[in-house]
Amino acid sequence: METVRVGVDDTDSKERMCTTYVGAVVADRLRSQGFRLLGYPRLVRLNPNWHLKTRGNCAVALCVECSRPELSTLRELVLNTVEELAELRCETTNPGVVFYAGGSIPERLIRFSERVVQGVVEIEDAERLALELGAEYHKFKLGRGIVGALAAIGETLKQDSTYELLAYRTIGYRGKERMVDAESVFIMNKRTFPRTFDNIDPNTGEIRITPHTPCPVLFGIRSQDPAAALEAFRMVRVNEPIEKWIIYQTNQATDSHLVTGTVSNLEAFSSAILTGKVSQKPRVIPGGHIIFTFRDESGEVDCAAYEPTRQFRNVVKKLEVGDTVKVYGGVKKKKGLPLTLNLEKIEILDLRRIYVKINPVCQICGRRAKSEGRSKGYQCEVCGRKFPIGTETYVEKPRELQAGFYEVPPRARRHLAKPLVRILR
Repeated sequence: METVRVGVDDTDSKERMCTTYVGAVVADRLRSQGFRLLGYPRLVRLNPNWHLKTRGNCAVALCVECSRPELSTLRELVLNTVEELAELRCETTNPGVVFYAGGSIPERLIRFSERVVQGVVEIEDAERLALELGAEYHKFKLGRGIVGALAAIGETLKQDSTYELLAYRTIGYRGKERMVDAESVFIMNKRTFPRTFDNIDPNTGEIRITPHTPCPVLFGIRSQDPAAALEAFRMVRVNEPIEKWIIYQTNQATDSHLVTGTVSNLEAFSSAILTGKVSQKPRVIPGGHIIFTFRDESGEVDCAAYEPTRQFRNVVKKLEVGDTVKVYGGVKKKKGLPLTLNLEKIEILDLRRIYVKINPVCQICGRRAKSEGRSKGYQCEVCGRKFPIGTETYVEKPRELQAGFYEVPPRARRHLAKPLVRILR
C-alpha cells in the first residue's frame, strides 16, 4: 500500500457548485469503493487577491491509502466525479486534478503551495513542478485548476490550521431560501464560542454560517478543533434535508496569505503586514470609504477601510498623523490608480499625544484673548489688553482610541484572515 494525495480545484463558477462539495462526493465515493482516507480532507484557500479567482477561491485535497492495482480505479473515480459535477459550461471554470504518490511532501511542493497562497503562480509553473515531482495531472478545458490542486496537496497545515464542518443541501432545495433556524444558531454560538467562531456578526446580528448563492452549501461552521464543530453542528436546527456533511481541516483564519514586508516591496495581488506611522490624516472618499496614508522607512502607501467594513471605519477615522500602527491587508491592482492596501485589521502600537493650544484669559474682562496672527501674540477683544507669545497654554487632548487590535466585522472578513478571537486567545 502507498499514500496517494489527490488535489482538485476550479470546479465551481461565480454562482453555482462548490469545490468543497466535489471533494465531499469524491470522499464518499472512495469510501464506498473500500478506499481508506487518511486524516481529514484539506480545504485550502488560495490567494484572495488573484483576479482570476472563483467565488471562494479554494482547492481541496484528500490523502488516500491505495495499492498500485487500485490506482486506476482511484483515478477513474475522481476524474469521472469532477467531469460530472464541475461547472464545465461556465467559461471561467477550468478544473484541474492532480495525483501525487509518495510518503512525505517534498520541500519544493511546500514552497510552491506558499507561493500560490501568497502570490501569483502561472499554470506553466505548476506543470513544470508536477513533471519534476512525478505527479500526474489532468486538465479540463484550460485546466487552470491544476495550480490550486497541486497547491492543496503541498499545504501541510503544520504551522496553523482550523476546521470547517460543511453541510450540503439536496439538489431539489438548491437555489431556494436556506431553511436554517436563526435562534438555534444564536444558541449554538453562545455555547460554543470561541471554540467555534464567525457564526454571527455581533454588530448587525446577521447569521454568517449560511452563504447567499445557489451553491450546494447549506451552512458551514468554523472551529478551532473538529470536536467543537461537531458539537455545534448538532445544535443547529434546519427545516430541510441535509444530503451530506464533511469536516475539512483548513488554512482558513490563519493569516497564511500575509507576508511581513515594507512599502517598497509591495506588489499587486499580494497581502502584507507593514509597520510604520500614519503620515496623512484619514479622509472620506465617495462611497463612504476611509483612506489614510501610511509611511515606513521605505516609502508611503494609501490604506483603505471600505464601506462594507462598517464600524471598523470609525476606528480608522480616529487615527492621527504620527500614530504608530501595524497594518494587515491585501493589494489589488486597479487601472489608473496607485497600489492601495485594503485593510483586514490594524494594530495600534502607539498613539501620538495631541495638545490643544489655549489662548490666555484677560484677568480684567475674564474673556479669552484672540490671536492676532502667527507670532503676533493675543489681544482681548473687549478691553484691548495685549498678551505676548508664550502666555498661551497647552492641554493634552484625550484620544478616542486605545492601543490594541481592531478588525473588520465577520461580514467583511476574508476566509484566510485570522480573527482576533484566534490571535488574542
